[in-house]
Amino acid sequence: MKNKLRRMLKTTENEPTASPSTNEAQKTTAEQTAWLDRGADILTFEDEWIVRLDHRYALEEKHGHRSYAEVFESLQLPHPPLALDVPLNQVIFFDTETTGLKGTGTTIFLLGFARFEKGQLLMRQYFLPHPHYEAALYHHFLHDIGEDVRFITYNGKSFDWPQIKTRHVFVRERVPRLPKVGHLDLLHVCRRMFKGLYDSFRLTAMEERIGFERTDDLPGFLAPMHYFQYVEHQNPAIMEGVLEHHLHDCLTLVSLYDECNRLVTHRQEAPSRVRENIGIWLADLGIHEQSAEHFGQADELTAEGWLRQGRLYKKLQQHEKANTCFEKSNTYEGFIELAKWAEHIAKQPSVAYDYTERAKRLLENRQLLASRRERLFAELNHRSLRLQRKCRE
Repeated sequence: MKNKLRRMLKTTENEPTASPSTNEAQKTTAEQTAWLDRGADILTFEDEWIVRLDHRYALEEKHGHRSYAEVFESLQLPHPPLALDVPLNQVIFFDTETTGLKGTGTTIFLLGFARFEKGQLLMRQYFLPHPHYEAALYHHFLHDIGEDVRFITYNGKSFDWPQIKTRHVFVRERVPRLPKVGHLDLLHVCRRMFKGLYDSFRLTAMEERIGFERTDDLPGFLAPMHYFQYVEHQNPAIMEGVLEHHLHDCLTLVSLYDECNRLVTHRQEAPSRVRENIGIWLADLGIHEQSAEHFGQADELTAEGWLRQGRLYKKLQQHEKANTCFEKSNTYEGFIELAKWAEHIAKQPSVAYDYTERAKRLLENRQLLASRRERLFAELNHRSLRLQRKCRE
């Protein structure tokens, strides 16, 4: 049995590792064997070990109504907001499970990623069987992902990766390397694209868009409790629900990326509000031509949409189109823009004065901070007085 276990224990090639001592191996043999029986790998580092589980999916397989082949295609489209500047095998869909939400005492006990390699989608999970084996966890995870990666996450830019950097501090004497990391956080993408359409932007809410529904899913807030039970009892069955929940989180990122990419690249029909939201997002990024295309595909716009489209056309020096949008916005901001155009470009101070007065009336009905309201009225009154003087000249 010991010889069989020794053959099955895996270490990273060309990396300095040390097998557990004889006593340590005897203490953990039953626990490790239970994981091996489930198809996992046992990875060692110095006197520590962790569990790694791999799942491989053919490109024809699906998560929701998206095939992995479709995602593979999306990752190769060079559209600026969602494009990634590294080879596909350096793009990883990444998520973690932790013992808490913040603080230096919070431990990552499960991390993993999905990525495309060898014509398949690889889903890989790293499980920390004992809290004091973190050096082994980060040694193998960092070795596997490489020197230059791009994370696709959901709230990972402000949580998962910062948490890894925090925990890495405690093992950096033994695991000194952190890779060069780029980040695309789909939480912020979804908030931009689907603003006004959802009350919640939790990942499970976004799964509606990709046609995936979880069944008998373990709620994420229960994951720490299961981990603490595992540490006490060393029974892999305790972690089944947590592992499945984490796996679905990563696979959802894969399909959700394709969903967002298809909307941005016009390969999928979208409601007017989504087109408007994408147009505003691209305008903020300075991608003006694509922004105008998305605005143009929207059947109707909100007041904010007309205003932002107007400002886009103004920047492109298309003043006639811009003025039409400002009128349709029916906002005080829009009439301020029209007043500027009438005064400085059309040289029509009387028209500019009328627009300024209309802006004042619309401003009266807006709920604003008192200080901002006072400042705006002062600016408009100053403009009105200047325009009155011009009209008399």
